[in-house]
Amino acid sequence: MAAGDDRVLIDAGLSYRALRQRLDGVGVDPDTLGAVLITHAHVDHVRGAAMLSRKHGIPIHATGGAREGWGRGADKVAGWEALLAGRPVAFGALRFIPFGVSHDADEALGFRIETPDGAIGFATDVGQITDDLVARFSDCRVLVVESNHAVELLRVSPYAPSVRMRIGGDGGHLSNEALAGFIREHLGAQVRCIVLAHLSRTNNVPALAELICREALTAAGRPGVRVVVAGQDQPTPTIDLAGLAPAPVSPVQAAQQVSLPFGGSSARA
Repeated sequence: MAAGDDRVLIDAGLSYRALRQRLDGVGVDPDTLGAVLITHAHVDHVRGAAMLSRKHGIPIHATGGAREGWGRGADKVAGWEALLAGRPVAFGALRFIPFGVSHDADEALGFRIETPDGAIGFATDVGQITDDLVARFSDCRVLVVESNHAVELLRVSPYAPSVRMRIGGDGGHLSNEALAGFIREHLGAQVRCIVLAHLSRTNNVPALAELICREALTAAGRPGVRVVVAGQDQPTPTIDLAGLAPAPVSPVQAAQQVSLPFGGSSARA
């Protein structure tokens, strides 16, 4: 995440070597990172964070619950800063507002990120869509949101029944179908781009996730919204927030927005 010279990394779940390769791939020197913000302490979100912190003097921002859930690996972090749901933290032109999400990790977070060119909603491990998430995403221009699995593919998955139940539960991961429901019912009028994140290799197919998302956008009268599918093996294309055209709002859409119990002024800090 960058605004001018202000750069922040959300999560560091790859190995240090892989993180360096990914950062090099998008032309970012890790020494220019102002912070790493941790959503939660599952290993696929923190694997390379401690070494990145030590080698480059980057502070790791996390909740107390995340630090405790991290276990012994937390002892190797060079410097800590506290994150607390509802308490904004700023890095130059980037202002992050953490909020709690439904996931089976201690104090798991999503973020509303306010920039000079509009707001970004970020939630990549979400068992269910909550009213708080809907409100905080209501006037964002870009959403980075989980589309982890297809319901039917999870049902026939080779995973153990207990694992399938965990993934599909309210504290697990968001399905393509659940995200489609959010798009049809709650998508904010300003959204110009949706990045589908945290796709399962086993229980999802990128083309299927994109298809279900696009069908939901069409049903919502928003076929012009850009859809980007984030992959696990390469960096996601850079999205220029300033270059996104303003969202056209029809009279019907405007009336629907006014009738909702939240709006652009309702996002809470």
